[in-house]
Amino acid sequence: MSAMDVAAWLDGLGMRAAERQGSTALDSAPDAPELDDPQTISPELLNELRADLEATAAWCIASVPAAMRPLRLPKSRLADLSRCERMTVAKADAPSFDDDISPARFGGIALDRFVVHQLVAGRVLDPVTELRGALIAEGEWAALDYLDGLSDGEAQVALWPLVGAVTDAWSGIEAEWVPRTQSAAMLALADGAVICSGLLDVEFGGQVAGRPSALVEVKSGKPAQAHADEVYLYALLVSLRDGVAPAEVARWYPGGGPVAVPVSIGMVESAARRLSDSIEQWGSLRAGRPAEERPGWWCRFCPAADECPSARVDLPVDPDELADELAGGFGAAESESEDDDA
Repeated sequence: MSAMDVAAWLDGLGMRAAERQGSTALDSAPDAPELDDPQTISPELLNELRADLEATAAWCIASVPAAMRPLRLPKSRLADLSRCERMTVAKADAPSFDDDISPARFGGIALDRFVVHQLVAGRVLDPVTELRGALIAEGEWAALDYLDGLSDGEAQVALWPLVGAVTDAWSGIEAEWVPRTQSAAMLALADGAVICSGLLDVEFGGQVAGRPSALVEVKSGKPAQAHADEVYLYALLVSLRDGVAPAEVARWYPGGGPVAVPVSIGMVESAARRLSDSIEQWGSLRAGRPAEERPGWWCRFCPAADECPSARVDLPVDPDELADELAGGFGAAESESEDDDA
């Protein structure tokens, strides 16, 4: 097993938590000097962040017509807003847009299901059969059609490398970490008129386990800043959901170990500012402000590309960089299922 697998990372996280607890006990001695831990995320700070977001939401929602409420801001919409406002509006208004499955999107979908299988049932032994069963159970008909369109040889070639990567990285995790998959993290603001939500790929520890809390997002493409922004947002949402910040958040890419960072004050404050800005941006668009156009590789996934004067569907796309967006249905219109499931 790799020295950089998920189990080793969790073991290290547990050891660091135990060391901190030991240091805290020593620091509480009568003659111990006072120490300031800049990474301590207090309940007071979380309350301040929630109050600031509530104020932003209340101010923005006042100008949004009732038909446009609630304002929904799942992670994919936050990413869209940072790319092109017109695309964001077009995708929100085109609920059946483009459900095609590309090889990159199919690979990302399969990777997520194999991680879940590894955690719940152990090693994947027959990837084609087990993936087909998962897709049927979840109603992922477009991905199922893509799988059925492959020959057995093509499917084996596509899936076995993913199985190998998952087996190497996700084996040997202690049950005491209580792994949970697809758990919801939702923040409702302004009496439910503004909703930010997400589904966590994998969650470990926390209050149910009596161990440090840790989040992992499964990624099938190359590392990107958007991936970091995503896990920082999840750190904020889980902190506000639980009243306690996770110890660390991580991204996992096939062939490597978890890319983990401790959750800090700066991280949750930055995520809160980004979310606040996005609430204002999406609220003003839903209130009628004309959407700005910003062409990029995303134009080829935009429902308005045929009529947008700024569209650049000719720009090159690196499939590796898009694998995670495609796996999450980048080409499809925004689903509200993250809110509904929460």
